[in-house]
Amino acid sequence: MNSAYDFRIIRVLRRRLNLTLQALASRSGLTYPTVESVETNKTLPSLRTLDALAGALQISTSDLLGLVEQRLVQRRSAEIEQSTRRNRTDKGLENCRVARYDKGKLIRVTAKKGDRVHVMGLHENVHEFCYVLSGSVELNVEDKTYRLGPDETIFFDGLLDHSYTQIETGEYITVHLPKDIRAIEKLLEAKPDSEGAR
Repeated sequence: MNSAYDFRIIRVLRRRLNLTLQALASRSGLTYPTVESVETNKTLPSLRTLDALAGALQISTSDLLGLVEQRLVQRRSAEIEQSTRRNRTDKGLENCRVARYDKGKLIRVTAKKGDRVHVMGLHENVHEFCYVLSGSVELNVEDKTYRLGPDETIFFDGLLDHSYTQIETGEYITVHLPKDIRAIEKLLEAKPDSEGAR
């Protein structure tokens, strides 16, 4: 069995649809032993079997394959960023602790009043979420300014030039998600939020 694949995600997807193993087997046109063997990582399924399971689970075969290629749990330590494609205009990197997950990043920023964080060198082609934990921060995205306080969040295209200025000492988290993650694309279809822009 190839350890790069973990088919236990099928059990998670099956249970979300309130299906038993027998019901999934019936829906997919496969036998109970086949579905049970795949779901418990006892066998490596054929593409035809994966396609049948994906259809029964109401997702695309490529999405199912993407899920089984990923480890369900990954743990990283956030560290002060040592090397980055720094731009000459980058400021505030010393305030950032970064945990990397391939092209995705989770960044904790601790800043004092007046500190400015502008680290475009950390950015790739990503969507960015920001969640303010404490204090307040002003986010400048291109020519718009958004003021955020505790428990407020914002979502935007991370390639747009942006910077954070700490209004009150505090902490915030930014999450960089690669744009090729299909679930995030649905957020972009929603009506843009102009509330909070000055």
